[in-house]
Parts: sequence; C-alpha cells; structure tokens
Amino acid sequence: MRRNLAVIVLFLIASPVLAGVPIGYKALTNWSCWPKLRVGIYSDIASSYDRSGGNIDWNYYESPTGHVTTEITTTIKTIQGPGIIYRFWMPHIMSKNHYAVRMYFDGETTPRIDTDSTAILGGTYSYFSEPLLVTFAGGQTCYEPICFSQSLRIETENKTLGPFVNRHYYQYSYHTLPVNTEINSYTGQLSSDEQQHRDLAISILENAGDHPAADSNTTQLMTASSVSIPPGGRLLFDLTGPGTIRRINLKMNEPNDTELYGLKLKVYYDDEDVSAIDASAAYFFGAGSNRASYRSLPIGTDSNDGFYCYWPMPFHKSVRVELHNIIAESIDVNLFQIEYEPSAVDYNMCYLHAKTNTSIKQSGQIYHTLLSTTGRGHYVGDLLYVQQNTDSFWMLEGDDVITVDGNYTQYGTGLEDAYNGGAYYNWVATQEDEPEGICPQSASRPLNGILYVHKESGLARADQYRWRIPDCIPFCSSIDVKAECRYGINGSEWTSVAFWYEFPDISQDMDEDKDVDFIDFSMFASQWGNTNCGDCSQADFTGDGNVDIEDLSDFASSWLAGASY
Repeated sequence: MRRNLAVIVLFLIASPVLAGVPIGYKALTNWSCWPKLRVGIYSDIASSYDRSGGNIDWNYYESPTGHVTTEITTTIKTIQGPGIIYRFWMPHIMSKNHYAVRMYFDGETTPRIDTDSTAILGGTYSYFSEPLLVTFAGGQTCYEPICFSQSLRIETENKTLGPFVNRHYYQYSYHTLPVNTEINSYTGQLSSDEQQHRDLAISILENAGDHPAADSNTTQLMTASSVSIPPGGRLLFDLTGPGTIRRINLKMNEPNDTELYGLKLKVYYDDEDVSAIDASAAYFFGAGSNRASYRSLPIGTDSNDGFYCYWPMPFHKSVRVELHNIIAESIDVNLFQIEYEPSAVDYNMCYLHAKTNTSIKQSGQIYHTLLSTTGRGHYVGDLLYVQQNTDSFWMLEGDDVITVDGNYTQYGTGLEDAYNGGAYYNWVATQEDEPEGICPQSASRPLNGILYVHKESGLARADQYRWRIPDCIPFCSSIDVKAECRYGINGSEWTSVAFWYEFPDISQDMDEDKDVDFIDFSMFASQWGNTNCGDCSQADFTGDGNVDIEDLSDFASSWLAGASY
C-alpha cells in the first residue's frame, strides 16, 4: 500500500491544474468549456466610480487619488499579471473626445499601445474591429483581448472639455491568471492560432442565433409537440447521465403575457430536490411585455424553433427539465425540445444555474440583489427588468456592485453602463451616429442588449441583458451581485434572472465536508486496489466493482478542481 500511495500522491502532484481552460479569443469560441471551473483565475474591474460612495462616477483614477478636475496625466490601473483585458467601455459621447489610452506592458517605459478612445473604440486602431467593437445605445465597447505576461499599467490624460463631456467615465474588465500561466503580451500582431480563433469569434458573433458550437451528428433529441399543459400540470424530460444539454427550444403560438409569465422552466441535476434553474419563460428568455425579438449568443426569442437557450448544461448523473403551468388556465405548447450529447463529463465542469429575484423598492432600500450564493463557480450574466411609475430614467443612476468571496468588490459606474450602454441608453446627451439612432426603444447585440426602453405618461421602463462569457466572474466561496436601486422611486419594480455556473457536490467528497481534500484522499487510498467491492463501494466512483486507476483519475480531477481553494 505504501508504494501505491506514493504513486497516487505523485499522480496528483504531477497532474495539470485546470488544463484546457480557454483564454483570449478561445474563452468565447470554445463553447464546451464555458462551464469549466476557473481555478486560480480572478476577475476585477478598473472603473471611474466615485471612491467617496457618491454619484460622481467620473474622473477617478488609481493615481492621483481623489476627484481629478485638472488636465493632468493619470494612471487608471496597475495590474500584476499574467492577465487579460477582456472589455474596455466608455460612453459614446466621451469616447469620441480622444481620451488617451496608453498601455505599458511588463514594466516597460514605452507604451506598446499608444492611441486614444476615439481610435480604439471607433475601429481605426490596429486590427480592432466589429463585431468585437460594439457601438450600442450610447456606449462603446471593445472585446478584443489584450494580454500581458507580467504586468500592465494603463495611463490616460484627464481633460477639462466642458460642463458634460469632460466627465471621463471608463471601465476595464480583466482577468488575472495563475502565476505559471504562459501567455504572450500584446504586440499588435496575432499568431496564426490567435488569428484562427479571432476569425471564429467574429463568425460566432455575426451569426448570433445559430448554435455557437455548430451542429453535432452525435446528439439525441427529446421532443414534445402540440401539448396542452393543464393548470398545475407539468411537461418534463428526464435524462440519465453523463451528458451535456446543447440546447433547449420552446415554441408557442402567439402566447400572451399571462401564459409566458405562467409557464415556469425548472431544471434539477443529479436527483437534487432543489431546482438549479427556476424562472418563467418570460423572464428566462426575455419574451413578452412588448419586448423586441432578439438573438443573443446564448439565449434569444427569434429562431425557427421559437425561443432558444444554448448555454452548455453538463451533468454527471441525471438532469430533469420541466415546464410548470402555475396559472388557472391551460397553456398550449407547440414545441418543447432538448438536444443533448450523451458523453463523459469532466469533473471540473460546473452546472448551469439561473434564478429569478424580485424587489419592490422600499424607503431606504439601496440595492436590488440579482444573486447571492455560496460555493465555487463563475457568474456569466443576467437579464434585468426595471419599471417605475414616473417618466424619469433617474433609476438608471445606480451602479452595479459585485462582491467576490466576501473580500473584494467590483464597482461599476451606472446601470446602463453595466449593460454596455450610456447616457440613459442614448436618451440623454444623444449621439445621432448610432445604428438605432437617438432614443432607441430596443437594440440587441450578441453579448448585450435592451429589449424595451421607454418613458412617457408617468411610466419609465428598461429591460436589458448582458452576458459575461470571456469576462465571466469566477468565485471561490461566494458571490453577491447587486444593482443600486436607491435612485428608483419607492414602489419601483426590479426583477432579474441571474445566470451562473456552480461546481456540483460530488461523490469524491467522501467525508461530506463540502471539500475534496487530503482526508478524502486518505479514505480513498485505504480502499485502493479492492475488487468485487462490497463495503468499499464509496471509493468505487465508476461503479465497476473495483477501486482502480479509473477511480483514481476521477478523484484526481475532482481534487485538483478544488485544490487552490
């Protein structure tokens, strides 16, 4: 046993941690790895938020500190790498005023990127171009990954341009990677592999509404057609794993809002009693209530098969997908279909979760909570629906505030900014040279959009979405995602559906302490080599009656998936 124990320890130590986690363009193009646990990857944001806690969310920098009101060179952020800038955003009205963008890589004293916001966000800098550059509803965003191997310092020039355009709002969303990650710093040139995946990323974005992983000839379909679900009834598919759901389609014949809100989608993994996904069809898909038809990368309402969900949904043992009718009348469903791949699932894959939360703003309330959960995984976006009985968009003044693992917080600069818009979605300080023009009622993009924005006759409403796929937010123990609602009137309605991947409870946690660690390893090692298992079945993860190298491989993958925690 001692020799075998040494072999097991050597195997665990030598195994790569999180091999195959995609970065750069591959974080978008490698659809099957969207659920993979991000061990050792941390997210953060450099933004111009008001450090004093107020609402002056511009002209704040890392250096000099305080609210800067003079024309001076400033440092936006110094980041220790390796890492990747995944998203750079500014309001359109500010970005067109040539704010300097200088990036110093790996301690160099000369910037490799020396340009301005007008060029980099307007598509005249280097190879940066649409659809990885997005002009949308008062905002401009760059999704071209900017990699650095050791460190990155971002510098700009504060301006005094006038009473409004001198407000330098900005956001840089980035990941830092494990210290041993091999990554080449930005040079202005792409390798052949990078160019290939950039081309694929562009194709995926330009064809939003098609499956991001294209078709597969090894999948299976489960289909229910022309079904009427009675009050209190349900329609369900029950799958045995392992496998991955590739898509869910729901098609209804001109459903009304009552039916869309009354039809709930629920998903249960591995015989759990609590659903991991729980949302009405209206909220989950962004359908009904005068919302525009749209095609985003993972979810949309505009396809030949009705509403679609392309989020990859791996599962180890089983998955149950249900449609519940919670209203007093029958609901007709033309098509309910699931496409899934019956195949092995790596133990470092997380399970898709989506939950609805609603707030009716009360006096003194500061935040609407989109997500508050414990565990480990990564947050990948949300749909947020806001409405208030006054014809003012003042509710959009609130920031997004995300706290990861209870010890550091990411602060945004405004509600519409979090969804890549700006200036109240181009209803204020309007830019006429945008695709949807001024005061758009809707606008959709592959990674973000507004489904309905309007204000008149004592009512203001904004329904929006944003998907954080390359720029997901990993968490090791907990995450809290909030939208500041203090600027909404009392009685304003806030409803959200948050989407995240979470690492499941697994059989390798042999002592059931919610952690796969050396104690579990000791329990496993004590049963190593047993055959024709009876009392050793706890360590027989594969169920073949033996505790052997296949069980060891499963245990190693599980341990390493949580090793850095």
